[in-house]
Amino acid sequence: MKIGQASTVGLIGVALLVGTTAVGCGSDEKDSSSSSSSSSSAAATTSAAASETTSAAASPSASGADYSKLLLKASDIDPSFTASEPVVNPNGLKGIVQTMTNPQNQTIVFAIVVNEDAAGALKALDSAKAELPKEVDGAPQPADVGDGGNGLIASGKSPDGSKAITEVYFTEGKALVNIEFSSAPNDPVLPETALAVAKMQDTQVKNNLT
Repeated sequence: MKIGQASTVGLIGVALLVGTTAVGCGSDEKDSSSSSSSSSSAAATTSAAASETTSAAASPSASGADYSKLLLKASDIDPSFTASEPVVNPNGLKGIVQTMTNPQNQTIVFAIVVNEDAAGALKALDSAKAELPKEVDGAPQPADVGDGGNGLIASGKSPDGSKAITEVYFTEGKALVNIEFSSAPNDPVLPETALAVAKMQDTQVKNNLT
């Protein structure tokens, strides 16, 4: 899927990483501020997921599942994107996180947390929604993605105004998925682009989560 139109495309990032690990910087000169913002966002979402997941504190070795198959490939999004090595079971949470970037300093971060069951994922989604104001200044809107179309999308700017942010959250079975798109403040991702990528990710999870 080609998303690299300079006037419309931002970055896709996810905020489910550990609070101590930076995810998804939007530009060269904003590495430290973007990392701080991503870390704060990640900590909030991870906390939300952990509070609703009874087994989330399990060590990475406790889960032998290959969560890498849940991720889209960079080539599924756009040939210009390069994917980092995925982080498996970040901070002991069952799941996976991966960052994608391109030469235009657009970043995509995908984060998937695997709960014990679908009910746990839905509770984590509710908790994540409450944390959205810490990630983006736009109000969340319903998004037709995930189980029963239970997704939500929020577009705007980061709290410090340094970049455009679009957050997409949804559940698929026992998985909570967060995709964060970030880019230059005047170059936001189009909502329809964000949702198209989210639906691709939803299908990937649906077909590979056991």
